[in-house]
Amino acid sequence: MFFHSYNICKRKALLFLGLGLISLNVFIAKIEAAEKRPDFIRTEETLDRALRAYENGYKYYRYGEFEKSEDSLKEALYFEPNLIKAHYWLGKLYREMGRLDDALFHWEEVERLNKLIHDRREALKIQNNEYPDYIQRKKTSDKIKIAKKHYDQAIVLLDAGHWDGAEIEMSEAVKYYPGNPKYLLTMARILWDKNEYQASVKFYRDLLFMREVSYEHFKEGADRMLKANMDYVLAPLVSKHKYRFEKEPGFLEIANHFVIEKQYLEPVRKARIIKRLDGQVVLNIGMEDGLNLSDEFRLRMKAIRPGEMLKDPDNGKIIGREPDKTMADLLLTKVYKNTSWALIQKEFSNGLKAGDSIEFKKAR
Repeated sequence: MFFHSYNICKRKALLFLGLGLISLNVFIAKIEAAEKRPDFIRTEETLDRALRAYENGYKYYRYGEFEKSEDSLKEALYFEPNLIKAHYWLGKLYREMGRLDDALFHWEEVERLNKLIHDRREALKIQNNEYPDYIQRKKTSDKIKIAKKHYDQAIVLLDAGHWDGAEIEMSEAVKYYPGNPKYLLTMARILWDKNEYQASVKFYRDLLFMREVSYEHFKEGADRMLKANMDYVLAPLVSKHKYRFEKEPGFLEIANHFVIEKQYLEPVRKARIIKRLDGQVVLNIGMEDGLNLSDEFRLRMKAIRPGEMLKDPDNGKIIGREPDKTMADLLLTKVYKNTSWALIQKEFSNGLKAGDSIEFKKAR
C-alpha cells in the first residue's frame, strides 16, 4: 500500500514537472517573439499604418518605382505580418526584379496564411486572382532550378578552361534568374577576363544597381568601370549608394571622380542646331572641328539664343542687344566626321529649334 501511494505521488510530481517545463518553454518562446517584434501587439493604429503602407506600396508598384514599393510593402508587413495582399504584391514585385527566391517565399506565405484563415475568409476576403496559383509558383521554381543547372555547368566549364562555353551557360543562368547577384558577378568576371570590357560593365551595372549589393562587389565593379573609361555608367550608381558606402575605405576616392566644380573651362567653341528629332538635336560640328569620340557622354552643352537687338526709339540706331537666353542643357551622345548628336536633358522657355547657337562647356 505504501509503495502504491508512493508511485502515484511520483507520477503526479513528474506530471506537474512536465507541465511546468512546457509552460516555461511557451513563456520563453513568447519572450523571444516579443524581443524580435517590440510592437507585436496589434492595435487599430498599427493596422491602419499597415494598410496605408500597403496602399503606398501598391501605388509605387504601378508607377514602376520598385524600391519605394518594396520599402512600403515591407513596412506594411512589419505592422501586420499576416497582411496577405502585401505578401502577394511583394512576391510579384520580387519576381519582376528577378529575385525569384524572395518571390517564392512571399507567395508561400500567401498560401500558408490562406489556409490559416480559411474559416474567416469573408472577414479577410481578397480577390481570387490575387492568389499566386500553382502554375505561377511552379514556373518560378522551375526557373530557379534551370538557372542553377546552367550556373553549375558554367563553373565546371570554367574549371576546365572552356571560357566560351562557360559564357554561354552563364548567360542562360542570368536569363532565367536575372536578380541573382552571384550570377551577375560571375558573368561580369567571365566577360572581363575575356577582355570584353563593355559587355562586362553591363552586368556589373546590373549588379551595382541592386540596393543590397555588398561594398566589396560595388568597389570591384566601380574600379572596372573606371578602367574601361565608362564612368558615365558609374556616376548614377555612386549617387545611389552614397549614404550606404560613404564611410567605407576607398569610396570617397571613387566619388571624387564625379565632383563637378561650379567653375567651368572656357567654351570650346560655338555651333548651331541643324535639326531636332525625338528629344535629340543634330549639330553642325564634329571630329573635323576638334571633337573626338571620348567626348561622347562627357561633354555637356548649353543651347543659347542670342538676345534681340536694341534700338534707340528716337532715331532707330542700334545701340546693343538683350542678353542671350539659355534654351536647354544638352549632353553629347554621338560624334561623327562633321556632325554630332546631343540629348536634350532639360529645356527652358519655348524650347529648341533649328538655328539656335550651341555653347560647349566641359566640366572639370
